[in-house]
Amino acid sequence: MPLIVVYNPVSGDRSGSKLATETIVPLLISHSIVPDKVAATEYPGHAGTLLLSYIDSLTPSSRTEGITLVLISGDGTLHEIVNALHSARSKQNDSFPSLRIILIPGGTANALHASFFPPESASDAEPTLLASLLSFLSATPRLVPLTFAYTTISPPAPGTEPAGPSASAVVSTVVTSTSLHAAILHDSEALRASIPGIERFKLAAAQNATTWYRARARLLAPIQRYDITSGAFVPVTPNSHGNPEEHLELPGPFAYFLSTVNVDRLEPFFRIAPLQRTLPPPHGAQTMDVLIVRPLRDPSLDGKSGEAERERFKERLWEVLGAAYRDGAHIHVRYAEGDGKTDGPPVVEYFRVGGWEWIPEEDDEKARLLCADGAIFHAPEGGKLVSNVLGRTAHDFRVAIYA
Repeated sequence: MPLIVVYNPVSGDRSGSKLATETIVPLLISHSIVPDKVAATEYPGHAGTLLLSYIDSLTPSSRTEGITLVLISGDGTLHEIVNALHSARSKQNDSFPSLRIILIPGGTANALHASFFPPESASDAEPTLLASLLSFLSATPRLVPLTFAYTTISPPAPGTEPAGPSASAVVSTVVTSTSLHAAILHDSEALRASIPGIERFKLAAAQNATTWYRARARLLAPIQRYDITSGAFVPVTPNSHGNPEEHLELPGPFAYFLSTVNVDRLEPFFRIAPLQRTLPPPHGAQTMDVLIVRPLRDPSLDGKSGEAERERFKERLWEVLGAAYRDGAHIHVRYAEGDGKTDGPPVVEYFRVGGWEWIPEEDDEKARLLCADGAIFHAPEGGKLVSNVLGRTAHDFRVAIYA
């Protein structure tokens, strides 16, 4: 059984090397499993290079068995691996080995691990550290296939002059976002050296608290909207022919636009997409959850008061995002109607869709930001972003987590 251990020595609290050599490898050996290779990443993108090199070293018969990867890192390193493998797979005609991942949280937020092994309290974090490895070693290991979001960064329409790089694409396993979340990740990178922990995200959030992002969004079929009254997902309103809409257009401005696959949280206690777990999509469904906040849905705002309205809405936005730390309570927060009763429309629009398009206004630079698992990209002026679920069968791209 091909097995490799890869760790990122500088992610999170920089304990990857010690964890690999003093805990993980000895535990594997105690179960008569000797890794073929133990390797540390040395630079951004190195994890993908390491794994592809390891795959190339395997015999054809070993490749058909699939590969087990013990990965000690954060979500960013897994993101590098997935994109390296997807790129390599798309260039090969022969069967590409499946990848089974034993995930050991070694990053800052560890969203994927926290979603599969959610802590009940701060003191509960340590016992879950080896949960994926213990599943692998158990008599009844549980493998969960991952869903992927495939996002294309498109150039301007034909006939217009591109103002940036040509179209590119990125695969995500955790989160794909624009608006506030993307701006926070973008600005937080400048703070990483001085504030390595998650506090830098809070500071970056404060810097972008009153920004509204000018864009249009299209949600792509199949489209369901979460109804907070019934507590269920319902199809969007049929069109005049009685058929489901192929897309749902949403005008801006936006304060928040974020989609997730595989995860219900972005930090151990920040449960931003709780319905990924409490109302999970059917087995094999090719969908993603999308959460949106549009300020002008607030009945008390008219969009004419400029910075004063943005300052007022900032308090509402912080209230909502703060409620995500209360087991995902934000999805039930509602606006107050004119009579002051909090039975207006939900602040967070929660959808389950097959994909989305994001068309930013050309002169809104921050609306052109894209965050994919923490990596930041820019749509060119006049371009757009298109994100869809990547079908595993069509691409023969099989990755699963021991959970």
